[in-house]
Amino acid sequence: MACLLVMDGPLKGQRVALDQPVTRVGRREGNDWVLQDGSVSGTHCEIEKSDTGFLIRDLGSTNGTKVNNDTIKEKSLFRNDIILMGEIPVMIEGDDVPQTDKPEPYSIPRTTIVIQQKRNIEPPKEFSKKSSSNRIWVAVIVLLLLVIVGLLVLFFKSSAVVAP
Repeated sequence: MACLLVMDGPLKGQRVALDQPVTRVGRREGNDWVLQDGSVSGTHCEIEKSDTGFLIRDLGSTNGTKVNNDTIKEKSLFRNDIILMGEIPVMIEGDDVPQTDKPEPYSIPRTTIVIQQKRNIEPPKEFSKKSSSNRIWVAVIVLLLLVIVGLLVLFFKSSAVVAP
């Protein structure tokens, strides 16, 4: 039986059977598979089962759906394809999932190696670098140095006048 296997993150190892004609995936209750992750849209995508295989369809999700690192709107799925729903990587597997879209010249079992990409997580806007604040600090330091030099000059002038 076909299923989706979560490859990474807090749900790693979780399997979801694709035993319905259409399986809807999203963050909102009411989907067939509810993924509580901020990168997944309320109704993210759906996987349709037919006599010839499986078809995945993005449902206008914010972060998109990728199959084997290609952003898709709709695409046929094949065994061991890696699907990225937001930031959740899953692999489709099972004997009823077609092996490949290209006929293989020999019946050789496939070995799949999954290479996971590191995510570039951007800091929240509150923590981002502000270039104008650096200029303000430079101006404050220069102003303080000028005041100190001015006071030193006045001090030495006044001590030179009193000393004769």
